[in-house]
Amino acid sequence: MNDPTDTVHANGREGMIAGLLGASVVAVFYLLFDVGVRGEAMITPSVLGEVLLMRRPDPSLSAVNGTAVGLYTLVHGVAFILFGMLLTALAHRSEHSDLARYAVVQVFIVFLVFFYGLLAVASSTTRGVFPFWSVLAANLLAAATMGTYLWKAHPRIRAAILRNPLGAAREEGAVTNAPQA
Repeated sequence: MNDPTDTVHANGREGMIAGLLGASVVAVFYLLFDVGVRGEAMITPSVLGEVLLMRRPDPSLSAVNGTAVGLYTLVHGVAFILFGMLLTALAHRSEHSDLARYAVVQVFIVFLVFFYGLLAVASSTTRGVFPFWSVLAANLLAAATMGTYLWKAHPRIRAAILRNPLGAAREEGAVTNAPQA
């Protein structure tokens, strides 16, 4: 008989891996963005750490604050691990539930735009420093990476989608608009 704690540990491990993959993709994207566009590595986590965690309305856009980078990196990693655990739980439920598969789609859509909204309200500095396309691109890459990892880890989701695609009426007891004879 399977021990339920083994499943919990496996789900936690899978969620951590998914989250760390997503966090790493975003971190690498902004490392390349910072070097290529701003000419200085680590400006993004420095600015975000100063504004969001250290509550400084006017962060330095040219000098890296090591404390801000460390704080933001920690919070970024934890947030992605928690998000990865949520996605993993939904992936497990998606193997048997149309509603959970639909929820995965909605969660990814919210994920794609949530952080930009946070930046927009955080400060006038973050509104100007992070163009929408960069946030969308980083989040799309992270979502694709996390989704691919979970897709490969859960082949039963593919079978469930083939059996009953999102938006398709279930065969058993499906409601139709056909007139009754």
